[in-house]
Amino acid sequence: MSAKRAFYSLVQYVPDASRAEAANAGVVLYVPETKQLEVRLSPTLARVERFFKLDKQDIRRVMSAAKALEHRLGLARTEFDGEADFARFVDARADALRLSIPRLMLVTDAVRESHELYEELVGDRETVRRVKVKPALPSRLEEVFARLQREGKASCPHRIVVPHAGKRFHVDATFDNGVRNYVRAEPLVESRLAELGFHGQLISRHRIDEHEGRLVVVATTPDSDSRLEIRFADALAACHTRFVSFQEVEAFAQEVERDAH
Repeated sequence: MSAKRAFYSLVQYVPDASRAEAANAGVVLYVPETKQLEVRLSPTLARVERFFKLDKQDIRRVMSAAKALEHRLGLARTEFDGEADFARFVDARADALRLSIPRLMLVTDAVRESHELYEELVGDRETVRRVKVKPALPSRLEEVFARLQREGKASCPHRIVVPHAGKRFHVDATFDNGVRNYVRAEPLVESRLAELGFHGQLISRHRIDEHEGRLVVVATTPDSDSRLEIRFADALAACHTRFVSFQEVEAFAQEVERDAH
C-alpha cells in the first residue's frame, strides 16, 4: 500500500492563551487525497485534569466542548476539499479547546496511525480511571447561562426539592420567562425517560418556592438517532416537559438570551 500525505493536529486545552500552556486532549488526522478524517479524543481528560488541576465543574465544561468539537469535525468530513480547508478550520479555533498547527506526515493506514499518534502524544487510554462527572450542558448554553448568572437573570447549577419526589433533583441552570425553567443536561438513553417524565410532571403540577415551573431536558448527544429524539420529545411532552435536541441548542440559546428576565 503506497504512503499518502496526511496532516495531524493535536486537540489541546489552552485556558489562557497569554500563558501558552496546553494539555493534549486528542488527535485529528486528515488525509487530503482520500478526504479521510480520523478523530480520537480522550474519554477521561486525565492529562488535562492533572496538568491544570481542574475541578469537576471545569472538567464537565471541557468535556462538553470536546463533544461539540467532535460533532463539528464529523460535519466537516464532507466540507474539507483539501489541506487548505483543513488548515483554515484549524486556524479558526480560538476558544479554550483548540487545534495545533497541522503537521505533515505520511500514512499507509490512517486509522491505525491515528491511534498510534494518540497513544504517543496523549497517552490517555480508556483503562485509565474515568472521571465521574454528570452530563454537561453544550458549551454554547454554558456560556449563555454563565453570562446571565452574572446579570442576575439565571442561576446554575444546584439541586432543587421537587414536591413528592423523595430526593433532591439536580438541574444545570434555571431561568424565568413567565414560568421558572429548570434546565437539565441528559444523554439520550431511553432508560432515563421514566425518571425525567416523573420529575417533569411533578414540577409542572406543584410550585417550587412559590414559582410555577417547567423541566427542560437538553440533549448532550450530538449524533443521536432521529427516532430516539422523536421518542424523547413525544414522551416528555406528555409529561409537560420540554425537550431540546442537540441540533436545537443554538436556537434555544438565542431564545434564553432574548427572554430570560
